[in-house]
Amino acid sequence: MIVKVCGVRTPEIAECAVEAGADWVGVVLEPRSPRHADDAAVEAVRGALGGRADLVGVMVAPSPERCAELAWRHRLDAVQVHGGVDPGFVRDVDVAVIRAVNPADRDTAFRDGWWPDCLLLLDSPPHTAGALPGGTGIPIDLEMAADVAAHRPVILAGGLTPDSVAAAIERVRPRGVDASSGLESSPGVKDPGRVRDFVVAAREAFAALEARSAALPGAGGSRR
Repeated sequence: MIVKVCGVRTPEIAECAVEAGADWVGVVLEPRSPRHADDAAVEAVRGALGGRADLVGVMVAPSPERCAELAWRHRLDAVQVHGGVDPGFVRDVDVAVIRAVNPADRDTAFRDGWWPDCLLLLDSPPHTAGALPGGTGIPIDLEMAADVAAHRPVILAGGLTPDSVAAAIERVRPRGVDASSGLESSPGVKDPGRVRDFVVAAREAFAALEARSAALPGAGGSRR
């Protein structure tokens, strides 16, 4: 199970996330975001990780060429792609792709084109027209997310906090969870205590879920 802390801009927060047990650390490479990490910040975060967690670059509607260039420059382990991008994008870049979608409701979720060759990240939709996807702090519809997660592995995002992540994991049973704005003291500024509490709460919730699933008769690795 995957625990991701996103929107990281300092080595101190990267170190905090990894020490708590995060698997992935996300850096936002979209300049319009308040969580944007410039080249120096990304390299400082990578240095703090020291190979103990994967570095994920978050982008909004990048061209394949731009994505490939940033992945090479920052030695990214994966890219998380929001916005309008053709499914052929997966074949055009030589790095693992996490496809982020922002469905407003269950019908929209099942109409969205699900790329078969990459992991799906479910996030809440922007609350204003023209706003950037992701990092809104708006809780996602857990019933809708659970419907999607019953059909394919997902990373659950959308307003998760240290206080809400355990219940979200219990209801949705995702492959992983991702938080950013819910771990901040102000936009773009992560709170170390909230980062630590989120990672620990997520790890404990996943462990409890796995223990209960393993105890079921004939569990055999079934999700439900």
